[in-house]
Amino acid sequence: MPDKISDHRHCPACGKPMGASNRFCSEECERGTLGQKKRQQRTMWIFMGVLIAFMALLYLGQGAQGCLGGT
Repeated sequence: MPDKISDHRHCPACGKPMGASNRFCSEECERGTLGQKKRQQRTMWIFMGVLIAFMALLYLGQGAQGCLGGT
């Protein structure tokens, strides 16, 4: 039977085994992961802004025509 494996975790960025108390295996992996999270958050905010603007345009356009597509 194999020896017991010591407590460890794997780096969320690259998957390398590391100590159980570390969050990342290196500064490079940490910077890369944090940069990726910032880009994802910025993309989400841009998408939400475009969605809100589109909904506002639909609402304002409907108000100008009226409920029955008026004259």
